[in-house]
Amino acid sequence: MLLRVAVLFDIDGTLMDFHGAGRKSFVQALEKVFGWRDEINYIQFHGNTDLNVLRQIFAAHRAELTAAKQRDFFAALATELELLADGVPSTRHPGVAELLTSLAADQRVALGIVTGNIESTAHIKLHSAGLRHFFPHGGYSDEHADRADIARQALARLRAALPPGADFSAVWIIGDTPFDIAAAHAVGARCLAVATGRPTAGELHAAGADCVFPTLADTAAVLRALGLI
Repeated sequence: MLLRVAVLFDIDGTLMDFHGAGRKSFVQALEKVFGWRDEINYIQFHGNTDLNVLRQIFAAHRAELTAAKQRDFFAALATELELLADGVPSTRHPGVAELLTSLAADQRVALGIVTGNIESTAHIKLHSAGLRHFFPHGGYSDEHADRADIARQALARLRAALPPGADFSAVWIIGDTPFDIAAAHAVGARCLAVATGRPTAGELHAAGADCVFPTLADTAAVLRALGLI
């Protein structure tokens, strides 16, 4: 049986930069749904998850987050981000398209997403960057606030697509924050960290990344680190 490797990517800071559109869509959706004019400057988005951000905002407003409010907000969030995407071009990080093309062509590899975005906004961002077609499966923050739970969801979906009785010989998560590293290790995966987000290479090493790259521009080097060449 062909040995398979799961390679799961974070989106923001790892694959692309949407230049603040994600935060802005939160601000606009909060006003649209709840009437709150809040710039949410007290929220750290980098490495966070949408559900956890929403919970932090509700805690700051001393309000109760119900399932209905969560559903309404996330629907509005996707609408606002879609509108912003028309005027805010995303930027793919160096080497991303080349690496994904190589991985997608390798029959040993199953590609997936592990992101703090909800599924609808993740698809908007990936589509904006021209990367949506690489990722049929993923884990998202619609129901999970913890990144480790999101990683478990993504792996379950990738495993469900395998032939009966098959499993992965290795699992990698590629991300740009210590949160990605912690999530990888929590689910028994290894983490290839890339310093294209805010944390430095030194900070990613200190957080326990299995390997660290400045960017994903050297496709061959990344493939070697993943054990694929």
